[in-house]
Amino acid sequence: MTDARTVNAFFSLQIPTALEDGMIPLQQQHRTLEPQQREEIHITLAFLAGADAPKLADAAALTSGRTWPLPRISFTGEVRHGSWTRDPAYHYDENTVQQGEQIRLGVEPVPELLGIYSELTGNLGITEDGYWPHVTLGVARENFPAAALRDLPVPTGGGPARSLDLRQAGGDFRVLVRRGLG
Repeated sequence: MTDARTVNAFFSLQIPTALEDGMIPLQQQHRTLEPQQREEIHITLAFLAGADAPKLADAAALTSGRTWPLPRISFTGEVRHGSWTRDPAYHYDENTVQQGEQIRLGVEPVPELLGIYSELTGNLGITEDGYWPHVTLGVARENFPAAALRDLPVPTGGGPARSLDLRQAGGDFRVLVRRGLG
């Protein structure tokens, strides 16, 4: 039985406003997507499943208790689709974006970004395999061919991440702690 006093939380980086601005027309042109809302656009760094009060306090102290490096954020041009669902009926299909799958834009894995990721996961004992920095563009409203993502005009340019956040996961991404970078 899950303790009611636990929450799912995660660490994220706020991307530069210019990249957010570039994502909005892309979301609007792809009517098969339910767009990620502007205030929820972020790079997910690490997930804390079922965090109790002491674990959340440790995470909050780590987030706010030091000066973090300033990673430059830019998209790689790589686009992936997939789902975090635990539904055993779900099966990934590389040729079809399925309703409910996330469309994700790859982020350049610069040393500063990977350093923040390593510090968070190492200090909090979070184990993850195959970390791929990305930003969720939106969620598929319906099935469509994955080939439609091949020539997606991914925003170019870049800039510094705006903050490191500890957020509560769930229906909304409520910010628990926000720490400026640099």
